[in-house]
Amino acid sequence: IGHWKCMSEEQIIHDNISCELIITTKCNFSCTYCVAHDLDAMTMDLDSGKKSIDMFVALGKGAKNIEFIFTGGEPLLNFFNLKSLVIYAEEKSKEFNMNPFFVIKTNGSLFESEIVDFCKKYGIKVVISIDGSSKYHDKNRLTCDGRLTHETVVCNLRKLQDNRIELSASLTVHPDNVEHIGDNVKYLHGLGLKEIDVGPVYGTANWSQAQIEHFKKALSVCAQYIRKVNETDSLEISPLNKNSEHVDDILKDCWGCKAGLNNLAFMPNGNIVGCSSLGMLSNKFPELIVGNIDSGINENSLQYLFDNSQASDVLRNSCIICETKNNCAGGCMAINLSTTQTPLIPPQFYCEIISSISAAWENAWR
Repeated sequence: IGHWKCMSEEQIIHDNISCELIITTKCNFSCTYCVAHDLDAMTMDLDSGKKSIDMFVALGKGAKNIEFIFTGGEPLLNFFNLKSLVIYAEEKSKEFNMNPFFVIKTNGSLFESEIVDFCKKYGIKVVISIDGSSKYHDKNRLTCDGRLTHETVVCNLRKLQDNRIELSASLTVHPDNVEHIGDNVKYLHGLGLKEIDVGPVYGTANWSQAQIEHFKKALSVCAQYIRKVNETDSLEISPLNKNSEHVDDILKDCWGCKAGLNNLAFMPNGNIVGCSSLGMLSNKFPELIVGNIDSGINENSLQYLFDNSQASDVLRNSCIICETKNNCAGGCMAINLSTTQTPLIPPQFYCEIISSISAAWENAWR
């Protein structure tokens, strides 16, 4: 399969690498803000999954830790193959002296006993999408036939907690719900969740300046809550997590994301992209596809990815004069493409939210 020919050996080998397997684009939910509605319905077969794992493990030879993230669509719709691929990935990783870690990103609706037991046996971390209390979650996260989903998700959350499975919540904030971020974070923490990722809807909704301001204020509220909780317990709320890169000039002269650098994502049809978020946009932007499991990595396509994902502030004109550039890597390429239609220009809401992280983080952790 060759190697990342556009990169030097020093760039190829990282201590920690991540492989995303989009094992289906099908979903039993029809979330109003989903960016993947344009993708064709596809499901990864076992042979394609194994080829994806073989390729990534070989490309990442020399790494110490390898993470396998199973996502979709709803990955548990393809649990039969997911189960086999976890077992295969563990065996293959150990052949190359890598420590494997497994994550399932799910809508939380399909946790039958067999799935719960499997997650427990293999130490799989589960990231559940839940947007707070039923009032806000059920506004945007319905089944394909229009049924409410919150009650089912919370019930399955309890099952996972009872089995001591590592959990994280993904709280997606629609602009219409932005004034209730603090309440929804507290609600999720009340459910026993101690790791919560708060992120704005992008690509399918518009953010007004007033809504952006509400989001920034909500980060301050979250910061105060983190400080209060951590006096007696532990709580991480991203993007204000304790090891956030958006503080103390950590990102000075560090531009771009990890897409294609120490992360690749594999589509159900074998196409390869820099990350799963870029995969969601690959129908609209086919230039994001950097190869295929059968034909290998395309050097020109990979170079195109690096030219954009690793571009410095010199090429990101709006970043050159930005006061936050030492705490920002220039914006998420997927967010940029889905909002401004260009990989190098971030939307206003992204810039303003990132700019507010450092001050809020100080309130949370210092």
